[in-house]
Amino acid sequence: MIMDIRYHIITLVAVFLMLGLGILIGTTMVGSDAILKQQGQLAERIEKQFNDLRSENEKVRQRIEQVEAENGVLRTFAEEIVPFATAGRLQGLRIGLFEAGGPAPQELLNELRVAGAEVEPVITFVNGLDLASSYEKLRQDFGWPDKKPEDLSARLAHEISRAVATGQNPSLISYLQEEGLLTVSGNCNKPVNAVILVGGTEGAENGRISRVDLNLIDGIIEEGIEIVGVEESTGSGDSIKEYQRRKISTVDNVDTPWGRVALVLALSGQPGKYGTKPTAKQLLPTHSTVGVNKPV
Repeated sequence: MIMDIRYHIITLVAVFLMLGLGILIGTTMVGSDAILKQQGQLAERIEKQFNDLRSENEKVRQRIEQVEAENGVLRTFAEEIVPFATAGRLQGLRIGLFEAGGPAPQELLNELRVAGAEVEPVITFVNGLDLASSYEKLRQDFGWPDKKPEDLSARLAHEISRAVATGQNPSLISYLQEEGLLTVSGNCNKPVNAVILVGGTEGAENGRISRVDLNLIDGIIEEGIEIVGVEESTGSGDSIKEYQRRKISTVDNVDTPWGRVALVLALSGQPGKYGTKPTAKQLLPTHSTVGVNKPV
């Protein structure tokens, strides 16, 4: 009797299990069709979005190519228009050039000459006038009491600027050139009408700007000579910021055509803070005030 009941119970459980399995299989088959349909719809939407993105990407690519072509034309135009904007504005002026933080772009030198200027002397400071290895010899040769290399370096920078401004101490320049502290191009025997100071990052880490650059500026100002501080557009702007503390004109993008125009105009009587960095006030002088400087 007990066996019969157990048999019936097992049979009923088996029947219910088979019934449940059948329902599950049927439901799964119906669900699979619905899922497949949804997957197909999703794939169609994704393909449409992909095609839309590809079309949009092609439009963006074409626009970028158009902008790059326009920028190339504008750059060429700017390069070619510079001589028309600067020719003759510096006629008869003798301009000294200090390369304190890096070399001046060759295009800048060419443009100054197109503007009518005689660019000399060009003085390059080797290693930011760092006197660590030559301090004792220099101190003895000059007989100066400066106790620290940085003090002697600062004093030399000041004397160099005055020598260039007046043309009255070429022997100092020659001596420093022989000692390997400067390289010089051009004649140092004549006074200059203006000076360009090229700043930048070279030697800035050892205090070059305060030791050399600012003392160069001070010496030129003391002689009543115009000086403009410049750097390239890739520069940090640290030089320009310090130069402006001395109330001189600055150009922070002198490697660009518009920067070179700004420099020539600054030298021809339009002082200002020109360029594209936060330290700049405007890109170029206001057109109505632009004039041609005549040498005295």
